[in-house]
Parts: sequence; C-alpha cells; structure tokens
Amino acid sequence: MFDHFSQFTRPEPQNSALITIDLQNDFVLPGAPAEGEGAAKAAAVTATIAQCYRELRLPIIHVVRIYSREEAAQNVDVCRREAVQSGLDLVISGTKGMQPVSAIIPEGVVADGELLRTGEPQRISDTEQILYKPRWGCFFRTQLDIMLRAMGVTTVVTTGTWFANCVRTTIYEAAAYDYRVVALRDAIAGIHSSGEADLKKIECGVCSSAEWMELLKAPR
Repeated sequence: MFDHFSQFTRPEPQNSALITIDLQNDFVLPGAPAEGEGAAKAAAVTATIAQCYRELRLPIIHVVRIYSREEAAQNVDVCRREAVQSGLDLVISGTKGMQPVSAIIPEGVVADGELLRTGEPQRISDTEQILYKPRWGCFFRTQLDIMLRAMGVTTVVTTGTWFANCVRTTIYEAAAYDYRVVALRDAIAGIHSSGEADLKKIECGVCSSAEWMELLKAPR
C-alpha cells in the first residue's frame, strides 16, 4: 500500500503507536457542548483499532484537552478562552465531560485530570497511557516525543476529532519530528478529500482502519 513512499516516510506498523486525539465526552457524545459531526463514528472505529493494538501489545496514547477557568490563560485556546472564563462547561477538570469516551479505554479507567494537568502521563496499562495537551497539537508542550522515542516508536497513527484543528496539527508536528505518519480516515472526524490530498503531499499514509489492521497483523 505504501511501497511508493520513500525509505524515510514508509510506515512501519510493528513500530507504531496509536494516538487518539480529543475523543472525550464533551467532544463526542450526542448533545455535548462541542459535539463534532462524525465524532461518535470516529470513536467507535477507534475503539476497534485500539483493541487490535492491545492484543498486539503495541503502544496507545490517548491525548486529551483539560480546561480550567482559573488557569484559562495557560490551558484554553484563545478562541475559546473568553467563553470558558464566562462559564462554558467544556472538558473542565474533574467533570464527566473531560473523560475519554468509554469505548476507547479499558473498562473502569478514569482519567485523573489533576495529575494530567501537571504534564505527567497517566499509565493505565503496560502499553497504554493518557496524556494532556494544552493546545491543538499533541506534541506542543507535552512529553509525547520523549515517550515515543523511549518506546522505539517510528510511526505515529492518528485518530480522533477534529481533523481541521487538533488532528491535522498533530500530523504536521509528527512529520516535523521526523516520524512516519498514518491517518486513519474512518477514525478521524471531519477529514475530507482535499485534506487527504494535502496529507499525501507530505507522504502521510492515509488509509482505512481495516487496511491498517491488515498490515499490523501481517507476518513480519
């Protein structure tokens, strides 16, 4: 599928990490404050690919937003800051809306908002962690690059919501850090044909979750 990619960009499934982006109740559930079109479908598909990663014991990092009215200048994007300071309940630390949707994480796991806001990851299994990001991109002011290097990851596989903002930003950040990058189109809310074309120009692999799982399970 990616044979035409260069030696530097060709995805390496067995050295990959699954990054789920902002698949939280306040961004996904029907009627949520910032429900994104297609986010529930993206979360359902991500749940399947996440289970595949667990079975193969490959790393998963769930990256989340956490807002605080008291510290809005540090952790709320400028376009939402006034609304949050004025009382908008959106991924506020300690609320149900801040939590990752239940389908994508192991049963019984609760994200620790106060721990995560310190910048430290929350380990929820031997291969799975939750990480907080203060802005759109998953690499900006986070430990993500350090975590991935420590695990020997060469390929970042992206899912989540919303493509135009956090997902796209993360993809370009990953490329800037010299990772091989894959975007799973059916697990990303808001992705569109022109966006896919842009990703292909930087040799970001775009495919379905089923196609990627087939590569993951292929004999080495």
